[in-house]
Amino acid sequence: MRRPLRLSLWFLVLCLAVLLYLPGLDGPLLLDDKPALAENERAQIGGAVLDEWRTAALSSDSGPLRRPIAMLSFAGNYVLTGNSVAWSIKATNLALHLAIGALLYWLFLAVLDSLDLVADGGTRQLVALTAAAIWLLHPLNVSTVLYAVQRMAQLAALFMVAGLLVFVRFRQRWARVGASAGEVLAAGLWLLLLTALAALGKENGALLPWLLVVLEVAIFRGRWAGCVNRRLRAVAWVLLVAPVAVILLLYLFDPGLLQRGYAYREFTLEQRLFTQARLLWRYLGWICLPNINDMGFHHDDIPLSTGLLSPVTTLLSLAGWALLLAVAFLLRQRWQLLGLAVLFFLVGHSMESTIIPLEMVYEHRNYLPATMACLALAYLIVVPAARSGRVGVGYPLAGVFTVLGLLLFVRVQTWSDEVQLGRLNLVHHPESARANHLYANALLKKIHTAAQGAPVDGERRETLLLARHYFEHMYQSDHRDVAALVMLAYMDGTFFPQLSDQVDWLQPLQELLASRRLQPTDWNGLGLLFELAAADPPVAGRAQLAEILAILEERYPNSADVQRFRYQYLAAGNPDSPQLLAVLQQARQLAPGASWVYHMLLQEQARRQDVAGMYESARLWLANDPGRLHLNQVKALFADVPAGEGKADG
Repeated sequence: MRRPLRLSLWFLVLCLAVLLYLPGLDGPLLLDDKPALAENERAQIGGAVLDEWRTAALSSDSGPLRRPIAMLSFAGNYVLTGNSVAWSIKATNLALHLAIGALLYWLFLAVLDSLDLVADGGTRQLVALTAAAIWLLHPLNVSTVLYAVQRMAQLAALFMVAGLLVFVRFRQRWARVGASAGEVLAAGLWLLLLTALAALGKENGALLPWLLVVLEVAIFRGRWAGCVNRRLRAVAWVLLVAPVAVILLLYLFDPGLLQRGYAYREFTLEQRLFTQARLLWRYLGWICLPNINDMGFHHDDIPLSTGLLSPVTTLLSLAGWALLLAVAFLLRQRWQLLGLAVLFFLVGHSMESTIIPLEMVYEHRNYLPATMACLALAYLIVVPAARSGRVGVGYPLAGVFTVLGLLLFVRVQTWSDEVQLGRLNLVHHPESARANHLYANALLKKIHTAAQGAPVDGERRETLLLARHYFEHMYQSDHRDVAALVMLAYMDGTFFPQLSDQVDWLQPLQELLASRRLQPTDWNGLGLLFELAAADPPVAGRAQLAEILAILEERYPNSADVQRFRYQYLAAGNPDSPQLLAVLQQARQLAPGASWVYHMLLQEQARRQDVAGMYESARLWLANDPGRLHLNQVKALFADVPAGEGKADG
């Protein structure tokens, strides 16, 4: 393929991706976007003070590393726009998507050169360009690009792809002429830096070294200085299986170490692993045969695997992966891309889809693992057509790009509006409790935004009834969903008081709280319940809230969140209650590093005009914040306090 033609095709692909994604850039901020971006004061900076950038970088509570590179980029968006505008954030995500696609083209070309699968250079370039285009236009990636907070996954992928490209370029040279110790050390340092950058975007960036081993095993196979180094090849195979062997040994000798994180999950480690075996096939199906009707924002309607035969597809899935790995190994000389795609896919999912007690399903987990599968698909599309004298390459490519473009167009349109996204997600996943919640909440938000204070009549009443219907269907889909019961109590207490006399939704909530392992979404639902403790009309009676508090305090005696609920309950009944400060002090002792405790303490002390108490709370806040992550917030609180007002009362 001539350079001008290649550049023209690549330019067209990039333009097509931009045009198709453009309508979705005005779409809403969703779920995790709000606490991470819209409500994250530490990431909302002016940009003129250097220390603000430091605290913004460390403002995320997601993951052990806090994902500082991603948070810095979000802070940069805020500095440029002055607020957390969805368009600016998502436009940056799209730019990252295009940059990763460009890097993937060069990576795919380098992989094809190394495997020597295609003799003709023009065909090789066309395969690489097609693979990058498939990935760029794939509708599965919409839930990464247009879900703002998933820039974390994008930045990890960006540095990982860069690391893979650096490795392949170095390794191609070493396979031909070898390398000095200094050159190997230099390459290792570059790869170590890129691994660190990837992990600081999102923790799964730490998989880069293992993915490099995959490339060594599947592509270079121990070739060094023009011949095969058997020792190098053996070491690569050992490194490939070593992480799996370590996990198995940990499970055999100390199973509690891996199972400890599942204490607050409604599934066990074994159930997660069995279920993931099925889900990985589903992911692969979405990549190879993109069915946007099966895709969606939530997938909690997928049943758990509680045993090898429950459902029977669990055993079939495990057997299928074993068979696929065996075929890929036995045919590694003939079907080289098969082994590369399978190993890359499985290793790429090894952190988020195995032993760590995360949520079961998310589409964005395929963002990087899908890349080599896209290369294999492109090879199967382009090479047979190029070798055929009767079928031109343009016909299958036009068909593939047309189908992907149409699917991407439809999915982006869906993601451009929260109500539309919720409705379509519900249509495709009617038994998903979270899909019901997403749609009902979008309807409720639309009502609040469009008609605050308007009477409940006409179209507004119909929308409220529809929202309530889906909250109730959410409860019917999962009787153990705390948020569903809270929202039904809110809807009936606020909009339909005649129904609240017929059904007491807080009674089953009390029964549920006595046995359920509370999930993060459950705590959010309880937080809303106690935030509404002082609503008019009240969502719940004082006696009911007191009973719920008693249950929570018995089950979670060391939870600062329960003390926050106690504070909200007391403040709703008597804003001047002398117990309020004592409850917040108890919460501070339980969670001395929690910033919300100090916010509430300072507000309570300010209301009581206890300036000395405020200074003491600020001192304790800083004492329990060794990284000074909240220093700028503390400074802002006292920016307007006149000098000499720090004397203790009395």
